[in-house]
Amino acid sequence: WRQLTDAEGFAAPCGLTTAERRHPDFRTHGVGTCEWDGAVWPFATSQTLGALANHLREPGSKQVSRRDYFDALVQYARSHRKEGKAYLGEYHDELTGEWLIIGPKEQRSRYYNHSTFADLVVTGLVGVVPQRGDLLVIDPHLPSGGKGPSGGKGPSDGKGPNDAWDWFCLDGLPYHGHELTLVWDRDGSRYGRGAGLSVWKGGKRLATSPTLSRLEVALTPGEKP
Repeated sequence: WRQLTDAEGFAAPCGLTTAERRHPDFRTHGVGTCEWDGAVWPFATSQTLGALANHLREPGSKQVSRRDYFDALVQYARSHRKEGKAYLGEYHDELTGEWLIIGPKEQRSRYYNHSTFADLVVTGLVGVVPQRGDLLVIDPHLPSGGKGPSGGKGPSDGKGPNDAWDWFCLDGLPYHGHELTLVWDRDGSRYGRGAGLSVWKGGKRLATSPTLSRLEVALTPGEKP
């Protein structure tokens, strides 16, 4: 996992590469015929970030942080563009972000559905961790204490007034027959439903935390979280 943020490993200006940048054969095979010698593939990025989300929830010390997950996901989101419009292709250049399938082959590459981007936001960043039964676990990877890759204070996962996002709302989430709303509002000024992280069902708040921390909620009365 240390290689995720190493510029000689897999970290590049426009995404996570599919081979180590230090390797002598990195990006030496040309383009246009499904090369896996280092260019950025949304399919592979999705796999990597999904694995990273799971890794961050495992016990023990880590070589990476929620900030690393957030920065990589924001970088990934920014790649979903072509000529100023929303787009997702097969693979792109790690330095320029330019999509590498062009000409007639571009028709099979355009809007490639190998990306699980929405899942990375819902289960990774927002932190919906699916469980058996009617237990809901929220364990966000949204970091605190910094302003993200666009600037501001340096990375931190501690509690502080400069969270990467001051607010978000995931509404209409279907989960085991329930329809839920997840709200993060750092100081309560955005949504007017109180400060912190909260889980709502049918207009009733089921659980809340003042910080972006793990929540366990029993959605069926009498079931223990």
